[in-house]
Amino acid sequence: MNILLFIVYGLIGLKFGKWKNFNVFYPTLLFFIIGDLLYQFLLFEHTMWMFHPVGLIDKWFHLNHTLIVLGKMMIQYPVTIAIFLAQMPSDNTNKLLWVGLWSGIYAVFEGVAQLSGILTYHRGWHYGWDLIFNVIIFSMLLLHHKKPLIAWFLCIPIILGLWWIFDVPFSVLK
Repeated sequence: MNILLFIVYGLIGLKFGKWKNFNVFYPTLLFFIIGDLLYQFLLFEHTMWMFHPVGLIDKWFHLNHTLIVLGKMMIQYPVTIAIFLAQMPSDNTNKLLWVGLWSGIYAVFEGVAQLSGILTYHRGWHYGWDLIFNVIIFSMLLLHHKKPLIAWFLCIPIILGLWWIFDVPFSVLK
């Protein structure tokens, strides 16, 4: 099922992605990937969500959480950036709607993933947190594209706030 989702994302990227000027969006893609890598590294032993292989194809590829996450970073995130930023509306009202639309797209994919067993939540994280986090992610991606230093600076209180809300013990750090 994960492999199928990666193929779907790839096809969507081929159809709707604006790849010609991708170098303009590349720094924001790295910001997106670094954020996920930071989460994966810091909370390796205290995960809030976990991805699982579902179906024969996933099992044939020996997928596990790490490989699925890396697949998301290599396929889903570039496609997201190539569409989300490249087709960003110019006026602020439509930008807010665009962030809402993309938060909703991710919410649908995550809902399907949860219902199909691809995604499980842990340690108090749930679908409601995913909805809020999606809005934060897409807002930060938009901000990073325009004002990268401000986006990096704002990540600090967001990370610390989530760390505090979910009472992550410092003992999980290596």
